[in-house]
Amino acid sequence: MNVRHIRPGVRAIAVLLGLTAGLAGCGSTPSVVGMGSVAVPDGLDAFGAEPDQAGRRLQVYFNDTYGSTIASNEPKARRSATNTDKSFFDLIAKARTSIDGSFYDIADADAVAALVRAAKRGVKVRLTTDSDNMVEHDNPAKQRLAIGQLRQAGVRIRDDQRSAIMHNKFMIIDEKTIWTGSTNLTTSSLFRHNNNALVLESESLASRYRRTFNTMFVDGVFGPAGTLTSIGGDGLFHVGGAEVSLYFSPKGGGRDAVVDVLRKARKSIHFMTFSLTDKEIGETLVQKSKHGVEVSGVFDRWLAGGQYSLYAPFKMSGLSVVKDGNEALMHHKIILVDGQTIINGSYNYSKNAENANNESFLIIKNDQGLAQRFEREFRRLIYAARNNRPPAFKPKDPELKVEDPTGDQP
Repeated sequence: MNVRHIRPGVRAIAVLLGLTAGLAGCGSTPSVVGMGSVAVPDGLDAFGAEPDQAGRRLQVYFNDTYGSTIASNEPKARRSATNTDKSFFDLIAKARTSIDGSFYDIADADAVAALVRAAKRGVKVRLTTDSDNMVEHDNPAKQRLAIGQLRQAGVRIRDDQRSAIMHNKFMIIDEKTIWTGSTNLTTSSLFRHNNNALVLESESLASRYRRTFNTMFVDGVFGPAGTLTSIGGDGLFHVGGAEVSLYFSPKGGGRDAVVDVLRKARKSIHFMTFSLTDKEIGETLVQKSKHGVEVSGVFDRWLAGGQYSLYAPFKMSGLSVVKDGNEALMHHKIILVDGQTIINGSYNYSKNAENANNESFLIIKNDQGLAQRFEREFRRLIYAARNNRPPAFKPKDPELKVEDPTGDQP
C-alpha cells in the first residue's frame, strides 16, 4: 500500500488519454443522489444496519471510517462492534495452536500485545514482514519497538531482504481460518483508513496459504521463484457456497485472472482502489465502458493526482470516477463485477504488484450475500466522496513510502 518516489522525467502512462468511452445511461431512482449511473442513498442512515453474518464460513468486515476527518473517524471505528479490528482481535484471542501471519507493516501496540499474549499462552506465532518495517522509520539503525517486543515474547520473524516489498496482509489461525484483505497491523490501517478484512473457514484454503507462507518463512524465498501459480484446480476452493480462487504475486497469474474477470463483465464494474496504474487493466475497463458496461470507481485522493494514476485518463475517457472523502487513505483494493464477483486482497492494480511484490488476493463467486456487502461499501464510499469535506491535504501517514523510481506504484 505504499508509494515510492517518482523521478522527474519518467514517462507517465498517457496511453489512455486519447481513449474515449461512453457510459450506458440508467434511469434515476427516487430519493437518491446519483454519481453518473450509480444511485447513492441520500444520507448514511439510508444504508441500514449491518447484515447478520453469524454462522457464515465467509465473512467480511469494513472499517467504520466514512467521515471526513481522522478526528471523527478513529473514535467511531474503535467503538464499532463491526470494525475490521474486532475480527482480528477475536481470532487472536481464540487461537489455540498456531498463528502464521504475513504483513507488510506491524506496529499497532494493541495488535502486538494480542500476538504477545497468544505466544505466552503457548500458541506458535510466526511472522513475515517487509525489511523496511523491521526498523524505526526515523532511525533505520534502531530496531522497531514492536519487532523487539514480539521477539522478546518468542515470536519468530523473517523479513524479505529485498528491494521489492513484502506487501501481503494475511494470517492463518490453527491451520483452518484465514484473515486477509487490505489491512496492515498499524493504528492507521485498523482505525483511520478505509480497509477491509475477510474471514474464511477452510482447511484446504488455509493449507494453500500456509504453503506460500512456509516458502517465505522456512525457505527464505520471497521473489518470483517462490510464487506458486494458482491458475487451475490448485487455486479453486469452496467455502460455504462460494467459489474462491487464490492468487499470489509476483508473477503468479494475477493480472491475467483480473483481466479475464473484467472482460466477462456484462452489466457493471465497481472498483475501490488505493492504486490503479496497470495499463492493461485500465484499457480493459475503458473498453468495457465503450461496450455499455457501467464502469464506476473510487480512487484514493492522495494517489489520484499521481503521475501514473489512471484517474485523469479515466475522467477524460468518460468513466464515472471520484476521489474519496476520507482524510486518511482509501486503502481498499476491491473490484466488484456485475454485483456478483469480488476481487479483493493486498494486490494494488499495478506493474509492481504483478511483477515484483509479494501479494495475495482472492476472486470470490457465488456468494450473493457477501457481494451485497461489498456493493454497500462501494455506495457508502461514493456517498462520502460526494458529500464529505476532508482537508485539502492528507496528513503524513507512517505507512506511505516513497514512490518507485521505475514509474509504477506498488
